[in-house]
Amino acid sequence: MERLDVEAEWRCEGYRVVNSSLTPNSVASNHCHDFDAKLYVLGGEITIARDNQPTTFRAGDCCEVPAGCMHSERVGPEGVAYVSGRRRNGGPLTREAFESDLRREGFEVVHGGQKADHRGECHAHDFDARIMVLGGQITLIREGSSETFRAGDHCEIPAGCMHEEVVGPEGVAYIAGKAYRQALAN
Repeated sequence: MERLDVEAEWRCEGYRVVNSSLTPNSVASNHCHDFDAKLYVLGGEITIARDNQPTTFRAGDCCEVPAGCMHSERVGPEGVAYVSGRRRNGGPLTREAFESDLRREGFEVVHGGQKADHRGECHAHDFDARIMVLGGQITLIREGSSETFRAGDHCEIPAGCMHEEVVGPEGVAYIAGKAYRQALAN
């Protein structure tokens, strides 16, 4: 299955789809998530062990880890780039869980905001960004369409994505994660 088909299918199943990567040789010892996770590997490799049975996933491979499933992760020597699908069954994503996910995936976490009615010029970053709005609102305009995010909403802006932002009349406060990623995808 092709990447865009995988993403479309996951969205229909209620998953939030984000791009991500993990650094070479990183290890996450036995843990579980409070969300259902799906993974589509773009490049590099990751080994996921469940019940002490390791399985290695490479470009084009998919896997699924249900919420509450104990597992460990070991990234290969080139790192791994992937598309991740997450679906929370127990309610909305909390601020704490969002920040924890960012740190686990190697994002630098910053708290920030912008003044009321700020409008940024069209630009792109050289890093992946994920944002969770804590208060106020922000509208992102990318690829000719706009999407407004309010308290509790979150989004991703991949490196190189041209976008502009428009802040609402109350300003906006947010948690942001930024990560400089290796080019691993084929």
